[in-house]
Amino acid sequence: MALRLYLTLIFSMLPFLFFGCAEKSLPPEGERVNLTYPDDGEVLNESRILFDWDRYDNSNGYEILVWRADNPDSIVFDSIEFDSSVKNTFVMTNGVYCWSVGVRIGDGEFSHWSDTSCFTIEQTPFKIASWVETRGYANDVFAIDGVLYVADGRSGMSIVDANDVNSLSFLENYDWDEEDEAKGIFADGEMNILAVADYYGHPNLYLFDITSRTSPVAYPSSPTPYLCEDVDGLWMRDTLFLLAASKSRGLYIFDMGTPGFAVQRGSPCTPAAYCHGVAGKDTIAAIAADDAGVFIFNIANPDASALIGYCDTPGEATRLKFFDNYLYIADGLSGLVVIDVAEPSFPRVVHISDTQVGDAQDIAIAQFNETHYLALAIGSDGVLFYDITNPAQPMLLSRLETMYAYGVGADDRAFFIADRDWGIVYVVKD
Repeated sequence: MALRLYLTLIFSMLPFLFFGCAEKSLPPEGERVNLTYPDDGEVLNESRILFDWDRYDNSNGYEILVWRADNPDSIVFDSIEFDSSVKNTFVMTNGVYCWSVGVRIGDGEFSHWSDTSCFTIEQTPFKIASWVETRGYANDVFAIDGVLYVADGRSGMSIVDANDVNSLSFLENYDWDEEDEAKGIFADGEMNILAVADYYGHPNLYLFDITSRTSPVAYPSSPTPYLCEDVDGLWMRDTLFLLAASKSRGLYIFDMGTPGFAVQRGSPCTPAAYCHGVAGKDTIAAIAADDAGVFIFNIANPDASALIGYCDTPGEATRLKFFDNYLYIADGLSGLVVIDVAEPSFPRVVHISDTQVGDAQDIAIAQFNETHYLALAIGSDGVLFYDITNPAQPMLLSRLETMYAYGVGADDRAFFIADRDWGIVYVVKD
């Protein structure tokens, strides 16, 4: 009996011994991949979609194809995945999209394609109108007269034509000797000055004459606020002053009253923390100082600037913007913080909008149709949009997810997202 049982086991294992345990059989003919999200006919207020489908037994990868319904011969996304879900890496504008997924068994071709499913993208109240890639990775953007100036990371400064809302056009890239990483940017149309915060470069604040908006000319010399992360500007007594945020040394002030030259006024105002951002209004300047919060200076006498106010924030203050009697802070993982600065010597936090997504890194404010809006760049989770009709209580409206939003700018027509992977993304109010 024992011998018979032994022989039975041996013969039952012969197929595995000769053909191998890794040999897989194809699923039954006609069995298709099953799509699970988004549903056919679904309408989504999104810019990035988590495409999802059921796992397929014995699969060795999937191919996902996405195309616009109005142009089925043009594939906008073709990717091979080894999991059963993926987010799109291409820019999605409003419209109808269709998709299908095939599976590969062993080393064969992709087959057993799913049924085609179609869905509609309806972004509201803000929607992507167009986008354009830049030479580097866009950190910040400033708009003036239909031209966008981009702090383009390791690639210096780039210029984008934004006169056509539906078709941004990359014009030119400017890199220079000893350039490091362009992090912030500011332009003034009256003095025709463009300033680029070049973190570890030499000089650290690179200046251009933009009398010709699309053909900038470098200044013969530029100032060197060490480890410059951000730059802003304001007018006092008919003179333009540039405010530079040095990570290690704080606030620098430069007098631009003499065309072609930047004259440093006073000594740097150094907080007890790293300085990441700067903003100015009237005769007041504020710096975002990481986990130390916000420091406010009276710069009416730029040769003797005085610290007049301080306000801690719950996160890490990175960038900031004045609006009305308020100061809005991109506060890292704590989101958007609003500080009442009606009395600059006694600033106080009046509102915190922590959405539990993203890492707040930059702010822009714009007015469309008599309503003021705020855009908050939050890194890998894109950009949040707020209505600030009540400046002390911003109302969250929507989010557009991008690959990685470092910065955001605006003009009187649109917001512009500076995205690491997508370049410049043009966003309009619907």
